[in-house]
Parts: sequence; C-alpha cells; structure tokens
Amino acid sequence: MAPMILAILLVAAATPAELETSCEAGMAKACDELGNLYHDGFGVHRDDARATALYRKACKGKNSDGCADDARALALGEGQAANTAAALSRLEQMCKTGVARACGNLGDLFVRKLGGPQDLSRSESLLSRACDKGVARACSNLASVAFHSGDKQRAEQLAQRACELGDPAGCAHLGDLYLTTNDSLRAGVYYLRACQGGSPRGCGGQGYVLLSSGVDPKRGLELLQKACETGDMRSCDAMAGPQ
Repeated sequence: MAPMILAILLVAAATPAELETSCEAGMAKACDELGNLYHDGFGVHRDDARATALYRKACKGKNSDGCADDARALALGEGQAANTAAALSRLEQMCKTGVARACGNLGDLFVRKLGGPQDLSRSESLLSRACDKGVARACSNLASVAFHSGDKQRAEQLAQRACELGDPAGCAHLGDLYLTTNDSLRAGVYYLRACQGGSPRGCGGQGYVLLSSGVDPKRGLELLQKACETGDMRSCDAMAGPQ
C-alpha cells in the first residue's frame, strides 16, 4: 500500500496558471483542462461561463474532449441556455465515432435522467466504456453509481482508478470511503491528494481528519474554513459541530 500511496502523491498536475499559458499558446487540450477546473471549482472559483468559453475554444482547436464537454454544458445549461436534445444528439454522434469523453458525458447525463426512460439503462455501460479508455471523470461518476447501489468494493476500485488518472473528485471519494471504515490514515492521504488538486471537498475532508484526530486542529480548522468558503457545506457543518 505504501508504494502506491507514494506514487499518487508524486503525481503533479498542471496548475491553472500553467494551463492558461498553454491555452493562450494554442494548446487546445489545455483549454479543455482549464475549462474543467473552472467547471468544478478546482484551484479556481467556479465559473460556468468561463468553463464553457474554454470548452468552445478547445473544440474550435479540434480537441474532441473540448467538443464533448461543450455539449455536456449545453445539455445542462451551464454558462448558456440549455438545449438538451441538441446536446444529446451531438454526444451520441461523437460517442459512435469513438470519442470516449463523449460516451462518459452521455452516461453521466443519462444518470441525471436527461435522456428518455430507455437511456437510463445505458448509463453504466457508457460510463464503463469511457472509464476503461481512461476518462477519469467517468470512473468517478461510475464510482458514485456503484456506491449508491450498495457495491462499496467496486466503488473503491473505480474511485482508485479515477484518482490514479488524476481526478481530484475520485481521490476525495476514496477519502470518504475510507473514513466510513474509520481508516483515517488512508482517508487523510487521499483527501490530501484531492486538496492538492484543488478540490474543496478534499480540503474539507483533510481538515476534518486533522481536527477530529487531534493531529493538527489549527490546520484542520483552516482547511475546513477554506472549503466552507468555497461552497463545501459538509465543511461548514463540521466547523459548527464541535461548537
């Protein structure tokens, strides 16, 4: 376990500033990655309009992931007026041509019940296809589906894959899973990784572990405050609880 944890902690993700520079230099993939940071509020303040503009810039730069993420934003009405039918049609076509991100986004939208009744049954297969092809977000979303269906072992495996692929949400989900088993050591490791990736949920989880364990209450409260200010309500509740 220790070598794997060390390897995870050594993975370095590009910072928002680095992605901004690369995007401005014409690297379409960097534009899409930066758009996802703005969408999730990882390392930056969440801004759906900014995220959508970056997705479109990536798409215009011939980045298929950017096109898939732009379509997902269109379906959800993020940063623009929603047009779910057009977005789903676009994602279906991209998925058929082998764009894994499009399959994953389509599966996520079907989980949210944005398709027809017959589409919900397709959601897991679409997410699995994307996850198998290395789409980290699809693995995270599939982990949530597995968890809510009661399969915690599969949820852990999927969250682990998402985290290893660089998705802070997957790392935070692992932290949550380990915390439920009172494994605060491993929970803290994955919360830290998520926090380093800019996840408010990860920072809040790390803060909770530091506070509740008594390892570093001051730092724990600082992290909970930071997470609470960026919209993580669990962190707000954790701060209020001991009072």
